[in-house]
Amino acid sequence: MASRSTSSAASGRSTAKTEIINMLKADHKKAKKAFKDFEKMDVEEDPESAEALVSQTLAELEIHTSLEEQVFYPAARSAIKEEDLMDEAEVEHMTAKVLIEQLKSMGPEEEKFSATFKVLGEYIDHHVQEEENEMFKQITKPGVDWDSVLQEMQTQRAQLFEEKGLPPEEEQAAAKTSRSTSRGSSSRASGSERESRPQASSRSSKSRSSSEKE
Repeated sequence: MASRSTSSAASGRSTAKTEIINMLKADHKKAKKAFKDFEKMDVEEDPESAEALVSQTLAELEIHTSLEEQVFYPAARSAIKEEDLMDEAEVEHMTAKVLIEQLKSMGPEEEKFSATFKVLGEYIDHHVQEEENEMFKQITKPGVDWDSVLQEMQTQRAQLFEEKGLPPEEEQAAAKTSRSTSRGSSSRASGSERESRPQASSRSSKSRSSSEKE
């Protein structure tokens, strides 16, 4: 019985750790998309959209880095094989914060606004690769209560989203699903229109053919 209980507890900790890593990876994916979307923008033509994208991305990056520094990194440090990776990650956060603070005081009309955001994107991309390809894979030592870490991260995450004035993630996910469904319906409607046109054309051709025979 004791053996099964121990095994169950270990499995729960492993599941919680996986959920934490998946949460952080989802943040990474979202940030990468934001930087790619920015590259497609014409900042001079649509400064408001550019500023809104940058503002939200910076807020989300601040939430992400805060959760890592305050909750995830301390737990990971005791479970990782190479502690140097944690030191490097913390230093990289410090540099990213400098760029974030610069951007928060800049506007899209400023000359280096776009360049600074793009450099931040390159820096974040490098940081993400090191976390996902090295750090996350090395967090294998036992002894960390990942369930507690997950619960603390989720609680702080919700609080930080509220403090930053961002909508809860559940609402963002629902809005994204709604937009996706709307685009799908629109696409299907367009497809139906295209399919109906050849049929109408065919009927018209048959009509002309009939009249010609008469």
